[in-house]
Amino acid sequence: STSHFSRLFTKEAGESFSSFTSRAKVEWAKKLLEESNFSVTQISDELGFSDPGYFIKTFKKYEKITPAVYRKYVKEANAI
Repeated sequence: STSHFSRLFTKEAGESFSSFTSRAKVEWAKKLLEESNFSVTQISDELGFSDPGYFIKTFKKYEKITPAVYRKYVKEANAI
């Protein structure tokens, strides 16, 4: 069942399945922000978020900055 899976996953991984998938999506988003010219909305869609605003909120939760600011920092760092 879903609840059994959730309990087992949390016990083994030390975090909930939803936290794990959100964190994984943010890591994937970082790669896309670094290596592509996709807009934040396109990346949000690619990762399966139904709302770009929720994607930005989730990204900021894990990275403490928005996806656009992250991309700007990466581009500036690569220009040096």
